[in-house]
Amino acid sequence: MTDQLEPTASGKRRPRARLLLAAAGLLAIGGAAGAVIVHAERPSVTMAPMTPVAIRTLGSSGIVTIRGSVVEIYGNKFILADASGRALVDAGREGEGGGLVTAGEAVTVQGRFDDGVVHAAFLVAPGGKVTALGPLAGPPHDHRRPGGPHDDAPPPPPPPRGDGPAPVAPAAATNAT
Repeated sequence: MTDQLEPTASGKRRPRARLLLAAAGLLAIGGAAGAVIVHAERPSVTMAPMTPVAIRTLGSSGIVTIRGSVVEIYGNKFILADASGRALVDAGREGEGGGLVTAGEAVTVQGRFDDGVVHAAFLVAPGGKVTALGPLAGPPHDHRRPGGPHDDAPPPPPPPRGDGPAPVAPAAATNAT
């Protein structure tokens, strides 16, 4: 242990330098591992080869590809129109800020059609540039939606009619967690 207390000829302690070098090496390894994990978790930019379908034919849930012109933009969502109809496209977080598409631009969108909305996973710009927006599988199901595990709770009381006091919720509904 005396070698840790006595400085070398250069006046520096070697064990401390080794410790700092080891710490820097571990940080570099951790950063590289993190980069590999982030790269593996992002969706690949290769799209499934699907022929675009007419917007009017969107009716069941599933993976779809649609092509049309951007008509209106609402934050991270936009309306895409073709000769057969219009569809609301949700571009997710990547679409926030309004720089993803412009009104009048012809684009191709591939994603998941669910509850009347196309949740975009890939966007192909007119020049052929593919932008990965999110996973094709979509977000995990919201357990608060109808049909979820908490659907056995009693419905809320009806709104007051104005000709008497407001109804009181049943005791079982107020104690449910």
